[in-house]
Amino acid sequence: MKPWCILRAAATVLLVLAVISSAGCWSRREIQEIGFALLIGLDHAAEEGKVMITVHIAKPFSLLAAGAGTAEEKAYWQVSSTGRTVFDAWRNLRQQSPRRPLLHHSRFIVFGEEFARSGIREALDFFYREGEVRETNFVVVAKGAKASEFVWGEYELEPMPSRGALGVIKQVAQELSTIVMVTLNDFLQMMEAEGIEAVASRAEQVWRPPSQDPRGQLKNEVIAVSGRETGAAAFKGDKLAGWLDKVQARGLQWVRGKVRSGILLIEQPGKENKLASIEILRATSTVTPKISEGRPSIQIKVDAVGVIGEVQEYLDPMASEEIWASMERRMAEAIRHEIEAALDIAKHEFNSDIFGFGAAFARRYPKEWDGLKRKWDEEFPKLDVEIEVKTIIRRSGLTRRSMQLVRRKEEV
Repeated sequence: MKPWCILRAAATVLLVLAVISSAGCWSRREIQEIGFALLIGLDHAAEEGKVMITVHIAKPFSLLAAGAGTAEEKAYWQVSSTGRTVFDAWRNLRQQSPRRPLLHHSRFIVFGEEFARSGIREALDFFYREGEVRETNFVVVAKGAKASEFVWGEYELEPMPSRGALGVIKQVAQELSTIVMVTLNDFLQMMEAEGIEAVASRAEQVWRPPSQDPRGQLKNEVIAVSGRETGAAAFKGDKLAGWLDKVQARGLQWVRGKVRSGILLIEQPGKENKLASIEILRATSTVTPKISEGRPSIQIKVDAVGVIGEVQEYLDPMASEEIWASMERRMAEAIRHEIEAALDIAKHEFNSDIFGFGAAFARRYPKEWDGLKRKWDEEFPKLDVEIEVKTIIRRSGLTRRSMQLVRRKEEV
């Protein structure tokens, strides 16, 4: 036999053996044996020294019915489990679930307020070690509630609370800019980086007086509690330091350059107690650290473009250049107020550098930062911050001026 024939025969045998050895799914998991966890909440358990997790597991048969508009049951199962650690509690969940819970499709990690204030470092260790957990999960802290209570919230337009919460967070981030959207990857990076403290999304409960206790109900007739996502949770180290409301949260977003849109309310020039709504079209920002005579300072520059969306009193902004310029000045002042509100609470109440000013110094002045970082907790509250805001109002909507009503004789 010719040598090339022997080589071809040998290659064919090896190929057949490779195909045979790789056939089949030795580690397969049948879909009917899996429970897809869509969010996970963490609290302290009633028993001291234990942690409690609360999980939403999708019910496929109810989801299909919900899609067809014939669902009579909730599309998810809420279940809690406890353990000495998060991993222990997660594994103990198998004592209640007939299907193996998996976290591949989870969208949210929710911390109860009490749990977050006591420190979350140990809990985070599970999430960045566990291979099932995606780093695209959003990190949320429930204000004034346990995670197990908050995740009872539902939304009329979505059968799954996780999908409803995701829709709300995206809407607020894109249309109002009054919330921070922080993924697990973002959160872990902020936790480990020098010169910046972590922030997470803030969520609250909106109660609607229920006619009966919703726990244990299969059929969902009345939504007793829903969720509101706005603002931010500020951390100091791994512990929750406090809350930013929607004004302060947008002030933080101005500095971080993450304002996408939103409405600014300003007083109309020359019209007492009358407001104009300015829609933010786009915005950019730069943060510049400076050291002069050994004193650190920060310069913040914000450029924003807006459009007149509404006025409460007759206005013809084209009638006078001063009216237009006055509205731009008032828009700039409104932005400055939001930034100052965020700075004030971060510096004087939390002493938490959620803006990342320290990280900016570390990048620009690495040698000086070696000395600054050891006393940053003392320097940050007294840090001089210069704010410069430039605004442009491009247009006045689809019309040049407001509608002017003709006064009738009986009104004169």
